[in-house]
This record gives sequence, C-alpha cells and structure tokens, in this order.
Amino acid sequence: MPKLYIFGIGGTGSRVIRSLTMLLAAGATVENCDKVVPIIIDPDAQNGDMTRTVELLKTYERLRRQLKPAPAPGEFFATEIQTLAGMAASENQPRDARVKETFAYNFGGMDESYRDFLHYDDMPVESRHLVDLLFTPANLASKLTVGFKGSPNVGSVVLNQLMSSPELEFFANSFAEGDRVFFISSIFGGTGAAGFPLLLKNLRNPRTTLPRAELLNQAPMGALTVLPYFNLLADDGSAIDSNGFITKTKAALAYYQKNIQQLNALYYLGDQSTGQLANHEGGSQQQNNAHFIEMVGALAVLDFMRQPADYLQHNQPLHYEYGLEEDVRQVTFKALDPGQSFRKIAQPLTQLQMLALWCRYHLPHTQEAPYANHLQLPRAWRDEEFYQQLQRFLQDNNFGFEAWLRELGANERAFLPFEDPAMATENFNRVVAGQSTATGLFNKGLTRSYLFGELNKAIPKPVATADGPAAFVRAFSEVLSKAVVEKVPGF
Repeated sequence: MPKLYIFGIGGTGSRVIRSLTMLLAAGATVENCDKVVPIIIDPDAQNGDMTRTVELLKTYERLRRQLKPAPAPGEFFATEIQTLAGMAASENQPRDARVKETFAYNFGGMDESYRDFLHYDDMPVESRHLVDLLFTPANLASKLTVGFKGSPNVGSVVLNQLMSSPELEFFANSFAEGDRVFFISSIFGGTGAAGFPLLLKNLRNPRTTLPRAELLNQAPMGALTVLPYFNLLADDGSAIDSNGFITKTKAALAYYQKNIQQLNALYYLGDQSTGQLANHEGGSQQQNNAHFIEMVGALAVLDFMRQPADYLQHNQPLHYEYGLEEDVRQVTFKALDPGQSFRKIAQPLTQLQMLALWCRYHLPHTQEAPYANHLQLPRAWRDEEFYQQLQRFLQDNNFGFEAWLRELGANERAFLPFEDPAMATENFNRVVAGQSTATGLFNKGLTRSYLFGELNKAIPKPVATADGPAAFVRAFSEVLSKAVVEKVPGF
C-alpha cells in the first residue's frame, strides 16, 4: 500500500503532528495509504515541542509494533507510523547506516553563529558586502543553536544543507508510485517559513540529483501553512517580536502567490482569537499548549489523503480554508461542521476518551472480571511492555492524551469536547460536553457494569499472552464504538 511522508517543519510542524498522532490513535482513518512516515525538521535539537512529539511518536510506534494481527481500519492505533529507517526495514529495503532510527532530522548540533556558518571572515570583500546587504548584524551574530529566531532569510540558507543529506536521499530512494507528500509549517516564523518553499522547490525540480525524480515530480503533494494564531509576551531580550507576525505573513503570502505553484493542494489556517504565550526563543522551554488550530491542521492531512490522486492533478494548486459552524471561544463537537469535521473526529476521539477514562478509573474495579482474567490483565497491566506503553500514551503528563486534552482546553480559543473526567468516575453517562446518555427506570445508560458485560462478550475465552494486546485493542474498539453509536445522543 502507498505511504504518506509528512515533513513537519519547525515548532508548528511538531505540534500538528502531535495532534495527528492523537487522531490516528483514536482510529481516525487515513485514506489511500496504510503507513505514515513523519520527518521532523527543526535545527533546535532541544525544542520542547519537538522532543515531546518525538517521544509520543516513539510510544505510538512501540505500541503498534506489538499489535499482531494489526488493528482493522477504525480501531485504535490502526494506522502504522514509522521512521524512515524503520519503514525501510519493514519493507526489506537496503538500510543506509547514516540514517538514524529517529523521527527527527539531525542537524549535527549547530552551536555556531550564522556568521561562522557562512565562513564570513574567509569571504572575498565583495561577497561580504553582499552578505551585509542581505543580513543584519544581529542576523550574523545570532547563534543557530535554537534555530532561526523568526528569520526565514537565515533559515533559507542554512536549510539548504538538507538537500544533500543522507536522510533526504534515503527518502527519495524509498519513494514509490502512489506515495504522497505533505508539508506542515507556519508562515510567520523562521524555520517553517523558510523550509517549506525550499523543500518543495527541490523535490519538484526536474533537474534534481535526488533519486526517482520523475516519481517525485508526479506525486501528489499537499501542504498546510499556518498563519498567526497566538501572540508572544513582549520581551526586550528576545529576538522574536510577535508584533511582526502579520507583516511577515503578508510578505510570505505574496511570495507564495507567485512561487508556490508546484503543489496539488494548499491549506491555510489561522485564528484572530490569539492568546499570549511566554516568549522563548527556543530550547526545552519552547513547549506550548496544544491548540485547536493544530488539531484542525491534522484534519487537513486527513482531507488531503481522502482526495483521489487524479483529482489532485491540476496545473494550479487547490486552496482550502477552514471555518467553524459557530464563532465561539469554547469549541465543542457541536461547533464543528457535521458533514466533515464532526464525522471524522467526534466518534474516534470520544472512544479514545472513554478508553482513557476506563483505564484510569474503572480498570481497577474490573480486574477480576472474566474479560480481564482472559487477558491476564491483573499481571499484564503491571508487567508487560504493551500495557506500560499504553499507560504512557494515555497518561504521561508531558505528551500523553490526557495532557493533550487539558492543554486544548486552556487556550483563548479552547477545545472542550468532553465533560470534566470526574463526571465519569462511576459511569459514562456524562462524557461528551453538553450531551447526556438517556437513562430511566429500566435503562441505566452507559454504566460500568454494562461496559464490562460487553467486554466479557467480546473476550469470551482465555487469550494467549502473545495475542493479548491485539485482543485488548480489538475488544475495546468494538465495545466502545457500539456504546458511542448506540448510547451517545447525536452520534
């Protein structure tokens, strides 16, 4: 089956990939492919947004690797996510030892200034004069350790080294007919604004020295470019000033209009409801709360993949924007377009939320139930790697699903699709925000006993230890899907 290669460029790229990973874990479907290969590009090796997304992807990959047979479409963790190197190994392709088993491109620890990167002092005097015209003294003195500090003119030069990297050569070598490429970047910063046009230009260049140039020239390629959706607190000691975000965006849009013609689809996202974030130039402190815009960005990936390949073959790129049904500050499922966004994510996310609630609040009370004994859960939940990784994926305070939901609800434009988890400690009648399961004298709704009764039916006999993870995912996917469809109003 075809693959989707996602280039996540800069902090925004990492954050959108984090949200996409949550949707895939929930069972959202990526059409026209069965494998997603994220490639994160960020010269700031300690960027907090990048490092936690990489850890999330690693956790997903470890979970998915232990599910044999693989989950069916629509089940939890159905889509395979792999690194470049891991993808090659699974398809028995030759392995390039220079390409590491990681989701992030390695820039080799750039701890020099931009001036030293250019070898400014060794240039002929004429070249130095030209450089002085193109870059400010602050640009030249800037350390590259934490990226480009909102300066795409610097990033466009430094990122050229990507084109001769073993990772990009390996990507091109692995590219096959039917594969697609998607770029995720912001337009108002440094790394994303520089990296996306540069990568696209080189991958579409008919005279490129990359392998399989003809396939790359013909392959469907889409991109998400994120316009400003937050501001930064003023800091005289920082090189980044959010007052310039709109000016940079206008300049970049003018460039895109004239020069970004080799795409098949271009998605634009932004929000005028902009909260203020702490002003960190980079490093581990640059770790922003997950944002509704980033989750919508993940939807752009799914929308691009549902488009038939022949529909995407146009001389001019198709352009897309996104809007809510209601302009509200607290977004629930009701604010989403019922024909597209709601249909794509409401049921999967609700099922994953119910799984997370079950694991945190209800599993201890059902450890002796037949389904749990058939899976050997009392022991496996404590000792086996799959269940340890599942707990990390759902509950880790830094990158996990529960933390992601809390962060989404803490922004100026908050995404609050679910009730307070405390409402589901006894039963699941209050899970989706603003909607309650109907109950009555003879109908208790979504109770704990109802759900573990359904789980007992789904796992009626003992399961071999090796088959336990797949049986667990299959049973919970089936039972929670049925519960959401039959019991939750509006689904």
